[in-house]
Amino acid sequence: MKKLVIPGIAFLIFIAGLAALMVPFIPVGWLLIALSALLLAPYLPIVRKFIGWLSKLDKTGFIEKAGEKAAKLYYWANDTKRAKKLETILEENKPDNKPSKNR
Repeated sequence: MKKLVIPGIAFLIFIAGLAALMVPFIPVGWLLIALSALLLAPYLPIVRKFIGWLSKLDKTGFIEKAGEKAAKLYYWANDTKRAKKLETILEENKPDNKPSKNR
């Protein structure tokens, strides 16, 4: 039952983010959409690419810290498979991990 809580929360956060985008004086729309994408990353491949792109752009480490919190939420829901998947997504896309070019 707890495994269904996270996608439900992510969907509600996404809807709230879309609603916040419609109201110009509430500037948290993109933040809520990014948070919902972080929660949905283990479920949807296109969202994994989006989170990877965001974490590569993030120089402050905010996405990584938020990802760790989201992984703890998955562990709380006894969904270790998705928690580890989220951790590997974030680990693979760290800004420090630049692929070496062999020339």
